[in-house]
Amino acid sequence: MIKLDRVSCEWPEFAIRDVTLWVNEGEYLVIVGPTGAGKTLLLELLLGIHHPDIGQIFIDEIDVTKLPPEKRGIGMVYQDYLLFPHLDVSRNLAFGLRYRQCGPDEARRRVQEIAELLGISHLLHRYPYTLSGGEKQRVAIGRALVTEPRLLLLDEPLSALDRGTASRLRNELKLLHSTKKLTVVHVTHDLSEARQMGGPIALIKDGRLDALGTADDLLRRPPTVFAANFFGAVNLYRAEVEKTDRGMRVGVGPVVAESGHMEGALYLMIHPDEVVLLPASLETPNHLCCEVIALTDEGNYVAVQLRVAGLPSPLTAYVSRHFVRSQILELGSIVTADVERAIHILRG
Repeated sequence: MIKLDRVSCEWPEFAIRDVTLWVNEGEYLVIVGPTGAGKTLLLELLLGIHHPDIGQIFIDEIDVTKLPPEKRGIGMVYQDYLLFPHLDVSRNLAFGLRYRQCGPDEARRRVQEIAELLGISHLLHRYPYTLSGGEKQRVAIGRALVTEPRLLLLDEPLSALDRGTASRLRNELKLLHSTKKLTVVHVTHDLSEARQMGGPIALIKDGRLDALGTADDLLRRPPTVFAANFFGAVNLYRAEVEKTDRGMRVGVGPVVAESGHMEGALYLMIHPDEVVLLPASLETPNHLCCEVIALTDEGNYVAVQLRVAGLPSPLTAYVSRHFVRSQILELGSIVTADVERAIHILRG
């Protein structure tokens, strides 16, 4: 298990501030966040290139906060490969083994095993300048894996690759993770990549851990407005809060919900794919009388923009093309939007 305990590190351009985070053995954690949030600095603190000003880092319950990188048993892969141009693929792969107690026969065995696993056995005598981007990244990953690390760190490893190559390598990374039972921490700016890796996702904002959960958690139930916006929230409204005997009554215009005892600034998020459009009828709370003001074909669905009295901006609902045709939905149509089951309450 990897644990960061209230870790802080201040740099002029970047910072990590009071981050507490666990990565379970065999887990694939993806870290996302805007540029400058401190994602790479967090990886380099784990690796041991930098040391925290405050806090501790544990690997398998051993305090490694002050240990140098070579004593942590961690492999690191950067987005720009960092291969040695004067060494062929075989020697690039074996480079890290010179710092381990590993004889030449064992080194050759490990290099061959990793090369076969990554599908680069035919490249062992080639030099980096002759390789494609995808081949270079496979070599960089292999060089990190050949030392049999306890933890593999990936810093935007696919961002320099074309879409097709990146997609293939994503699948290969998932296969490597399951085959080698690796613990992986993977930084990316690509949200689709973060979702596809299938593990928990940590969102970093201004050096702090803003949210942590599965892709479904962060997309469907984001804990903060920043998380909601970062993951592409639609229909997000600042709410008014009223105390009741049962807790807090949260509302914006005709939309209302109960929030328990959440405190501070609250927002209502209405999932567009859970809005149900019905024929026009009497308006009641969370059954909203709407006018269709735009229809946009998004490929797999149609985004319907609705003007709702009392809402500060249009409400968006996602429906099928069949629904649009069968209900003869067009600009100016009057419908009722049932949002009762589409509401999520979150903090500012």
